[in-house]
Amino acid sequence: MKRFWEDTVHGIKIYKCDNLELLHTLRSNSVNLIYCDILYNTGKKFDDYDDNLGSPEEAVEWYRPRILEMRRVLAENGSIFIHCNWRLDSYIRVLMDQIFGGDCFRNRIHRKHSEPRGFYSNFDSQMDVILYYVKDKNNFVFNELFGERESIVPLFENGYLQGRSEARCCDCQVVDLGAKNKHWLVSDSHLVDMDLKGEVRVIDGLPYRFSKVVPVGNIWDEDEMLDQYSRTNTALAYDTPKPDAVLERIIKMCSNEYDTVADFFMGGGTTAVVAKRLNRKFIGCDISEKACVVTISKLK
Repeated sequence: MKRFWEDTVHGIKIYKCDNLELLHTLRSNSVNLIYCDILYNTGKKFDDYDDNLGSPEEAVEWYRPRILEMRRVLAENGSIFIHCNWRLDSYIRVLMDQIFGGDCFRNRIHRKHSEPRGFYSNFDSQMDVILYYVKDKNNFVFNELFGERESIVPLFENGYLQGRSEARCCDCQVVDLGAKNKHWLVSDSHLVDMDLKGEVRVIDGLPYRFSKVVPVGNIWDEDEMLDQYSRTNTALAYDTPKPDAVLERIIKMCSNEYDTVADFFMGGGTTAVVAKRLNRKFIGCDISEKACVVTISKLK
């Protein structure tokens, strides 16, 4: 496989080819994090690519060998994020469950991309979907984000749950959540880690975490998460580039410095630029020469 461009100093490799062709050449377990803003199957034909994969069922079969290969190249503690929208998200979710296993599904992130735009004869679509999976449900990278202010978060939830309502030791005492018809929201190992850091306090017999961790939910609707474009004044190269903030959050939380991040639907190159900025190595691929040229110009 011939590289279109390479930055050996920063460990960046860009390929112009079908992503399946590239995936076949990559070593198993060699990529720590995959993010792909996939084809949405809008049926539209653009100047450098065709976003028409046929019926949803035909689209799924087009994606199947690619997702299978992505799982193969993903590191044992790796994560994958598939960015799509209402046209295919349910179909891709079922496909991902088949390939990764339903127990490796972590979350369905809803990313607000715009304010209401005045659609006709329908409710306006303002959300994209990002499907988040891991290769091993018991071994994956997830880095918490920290802020300046301390917050208090309960480590329990109502309802008895088999295997998660047992008595545990923390804050120098035994907490029996099962006796209170409640269950733990963290694993025993995470609880021990928090307790050793002095973050766990038991109040009225119930455990709470006191820390400066910034809670991150699965609704990403902050201003910096919105698309920065308009229909009349489009961004360079593509009119739907994903904001840096989306990739910064994913890369910071689900990879470590010097890890390898891959994007097999590279488009305008946001993943590449953010990965470089955060000291990650990068593998990028797009069938469009325009996408490769634009990405390289941004990296330079």
